[in-house]
Amino acid sequence: MIDRIHIHHLRNLSQASLSFAKCNLIFGDNGSGKTSLLEAVFLLSRGKSFRHHEPKRYISHHQQACTIWASTNFQEQCTLAIQKQLDGTGKSDTLLKFNEQTAQSQSVLSFHLPTVLIDPSSMSLLDEGSGSRRQLLDWLAFHVKPEFYHQWLQYQRLLKQRNSLLKYPNIQHRINELTAWDVQLSHYAQALHEHRVSMFDEWQVVFAQMVTKLLPNYADKISLQYLAGFDTTQPLSQTLSARVMQDIELGYTRIGAHRADVGVILKTTNDDGQKLREQATHILSRGEKKLLITALRLSQLSLICTLLSQGKSAITHPPVVLIDDIDAELDDAATNILLDTVLSLPCQSIISTLNADIHSQILMHLQTLEQSSDLPNSQTATSYKMFHVKQGEFAEIYAQ
Repeated sequence: MIDRIHIHHLRNLSQASLSFAKCNLIFGDNGSGKTSLLEAVFLLSRGKSFRHHEPKRYISHHQQACTIWASTNFQEQCTLAIQKQLDGTGKSDTLLKFNEQTAQSQSVLSFHLPTVLIDPSSMSLLDEGSGSRRQLLDWLAFHVKPEFYHQWLQYQRLLKQRNSLLKYPNIQHRINELTAWDVQLSHYAQALHEHRVSMFDEWQVVFAQMVTKLLPNYADKISLQYLAGFDTTQPLSQTLSARVMQDIELGYTRIGAHRADVGVILKTTNDDGQKLREQATHILSRGEKKLLITALRLSQLSLICTLLSQGKSAITHPPVVLIDDIDAELDDAATNILLDTVLSLPCQSIISTLNADIHSQILMHLQTLEQSSDLPNSQTATSYKMFHVKQGEFAEIYAQ
């Protein structure tokens, strides 16, 4: 887990240093800096913010760079750092370090600091395009299948080259060259598809269990649907060849593994008794959507921890769970299920809230977990800290 973090010039966090426990509650008013702390951990893990993608939007005013440094002590201690530096035009450069040495890729930090985020902005996940939902599945594959990331990079490289070639003047005279790219693209598309199917089959089972907990009225009615993005009964290269003229006209590749999607389907019955399958987002209330997204995230988390305990994951330690504004749009029952699930897993958690009463709920859950274990308290007790933040200044106000 992260034991220490130092943040410089991220939004209103001019300089912040914290020592974390396994469970951490960040309490403060809106605009105080609690979400910025979660943003810093996410930025270190993913290389981008979950609030704004442009660094000039989150680097503190009148500053040219923000820096986040952290030390972790999972199975062995290591340090990670990221710096986003603005140039004179407002564009940014990124400097990455792992164990104080320059890291060549964000994937190095992502692998050593996996994170799962549950936040109010996730509400758009069900309504946005396929990219966000596809990333949920690819996140699992990245952390479970060692070869997935390399194959994904190769596919993206080939796709970019194919799209560039499609825009080339007189492309009709270079069809043979395009066909050669298609064969390679097809190979990696099939590899990505197989990894995704494997992960999806396991995820679907855990997701159904989580829906039963969080949305019992929809148990056995809500399910996930995987769409490959292309006809998997034949090689992608064959389909691309048949549609090449349409792709040339559009200037981009319309089908392939980059168009995969994960749908959330709700079984319903119309007035005539006919059974229907509809997108859940078209039917559920806003509160139910929040519970559904929470089920998606928690099922990811639960699955990765199970695979980790079985020695079936690429990573060697559980993810850090970031929960922003934990009780926003969740009733007490749902908040308790969320806390119970997260705290019972071997994951470090960093939770923000406007409501100081969450502190007593966490203590109650931790006490229940200790009492229900057959092991001595010294082996089951979860370290816990509560911080209060005001105008970017953090104060540790409780520790156990």
